[in-house]
Amino acid sequence: MSDEPRDVPSPATGRTETPGQHRQHAHSATHGLLIAGRVAVALVAVVVLLITGWEWSIKARADSGILSRSVNAIVSDDSNVSAATAAPADGSLEAENILLLGSDTRSGVNGDAGNSDSSTSDGVANSDTLMVAHISADRQHVTVLSIPRDTWVDAPTCKQWDANTGQLSATDYPVSAADQWHVNWAYSVGGPQCTVRAVQDLTGLQIDRVIGIDFSGFKNMVDALGGITVNVCGPIIDRELQTVVEDGGVQTIAGEQALNLVRARNVIGDTDSDLARIRRQQIVLSSILQQVTSAGTLFNPSKLDGFLQAFVQNTFTDNVTIDDLVALAQSFGTLDPSLVTFFTLPTTPSSSDDGALDVDQSKAPAIFDALLNDRALPGEPAASETPTTPGASTAATTASEDGSGVTVDPATVKLTIVNATGRPGAATTAMVELNGHGFAVTENDLQLADAPARAAATVEYTPENLDAALTVAAAVPGATLAPTGQLGSKVRLVLGEAFDGTFTSVTAGVTVTGSVSPDSAAASGSGTPTLSSGELPAINAGDALCA
Repeated sequence: MSDEPRDVPSPATGRTETPGQHRQHAHSATHGLLIAGRVAVALVAVVVLLITGWEWSIKARADSGILSRSVNAIVSDDSNVSAATAAPADGSLEAENILLLGSDTRSGVNGDAGNSDSSTSDGVANSDTLMVAHISADRQHVTVLSIPRDTWVDAPTCKQWDANTGQLSATDYPVSAADQWHVNWAYSVGGPQCTVRAVQDLTGLQIDRVIGIDFSGFKNMVDALGGITVNVCGPIIDRELQTVVEDGGVQTIAGEQALNLVRARNVIGDTDSDLARIRRQQIVLSSILQQVTSAGTLFNPSKLDGFLQAFVQNTFTDNVTIDDLVALAQSFGTLDPSLVTFFTLPTTPSSSDDGALDVDQSKAPAIFDALLNDRALPGEPAASETPTTPGASTAATTASEDGSGVTVDPATVKLTIVNATGRPGAATTAMVELNGHGFAVTENDLQLADAPARAAATVEYTPENLDAALTVAAAVPGATLAPTGQLGSKVRLVLGEAFDGTFTSVTAGVTVTGSVSPDSAAASGSGTPTLSSGELPAINAGDALCA
């Protein structure tokens, strides 16, 4: 948050129109009950394709279905994607990141998918669930990170699209550097491609493949299995959906009931709404995964074919072909469900938007860094006993003692200013001064350190973003560089106790050399945090848990 009270409205209220915002306030509460778990079944289908082999006739039937529903979603030249700071795993295989998403469109048959509200049939849709499935290079674990739909993120620049036609326009949706959205709004603005941009900006991860599914697709895939067996912790009664599950215990539920189980957001007794829904979703997915990989499905060609056909006929994809998935299956050999572990991105209630969630910066950077560098998270079977400790020292070894590069246009630098001077208003003053020299810092980019921790000024950055960091350092005489592994495309200026308030103009295209201080990030306490077992709740697909 800012180091002093804000005197300007937050981005959510400061714009004349925010994607999906007018709909959120105008629609009934029923519209907010979006079907989160559809994407869970899409993930199961992916894992099934990884785990199993099937007859050529089934593959041929699946080929035509999956290729006919491809979309333009992958963004391969995104400057927000970070480079790994650790050496890749040995071997010729590469880690992969698959984005799994579901849309809340009510168009077509989705208008009858258990929803009384059909008001989104006019071409507007949000993504109600996002998951990033990280497949390790050694093929020893799959890490699935759920991103809550209300997570507050920087607004990406995206082409506008029409959810009814699936077509992107040639026109960018207008955003400014200060705009922030719920992450699910990206889908309503620019469809799957805009969602990819939002996730890559948030995590720094390159998304390699995209798989999405809608309302009817979830039901069809569950019904193709003949229903799913789940263990329910107790009766689930939702304020909007009424009785979802009457009694607890192990039971088999079909498509419509499964749909309600994974979409319910207002369950009596829940204290954290969407986060509780995500947990149920992950446990239901684990149950489906166990069921699909059992002999009852794998040795039943008719049931397996029906499930795969439901998958390819009810999903949209990018960079996904049957041959690709077969190759992945062969690289895994045998994948046990216990090697699939689910996590939820840590968040806190937003300080700037009621109902939104801010990313928990004490934990999230370590998660992103672990996935970027293909390390298992604490709680995964493949994780070592050593806590995940990505840090400045690792990144610093990749940078020279005297970093040199070429300055860039200050307006293009994504800059955060941290007041660690112990003096109120220092970050605000720095914002005004730097903006006068061509930067584009907003009040949302200001932070207050818990305690003074630096002597002068330090510029933190990831090694691949050195030029942007040098641009900031050139504008702040005496500032030292502190490479770290957590910031992606962003740069962080930390103002210390001895900072004298001097700023100077900087010109793009000038070769400069900065002083690199390998110890500074660790000394400040603002480097990448560590994660140890127990800090990050995990749900393992091999465990017997109740939803």
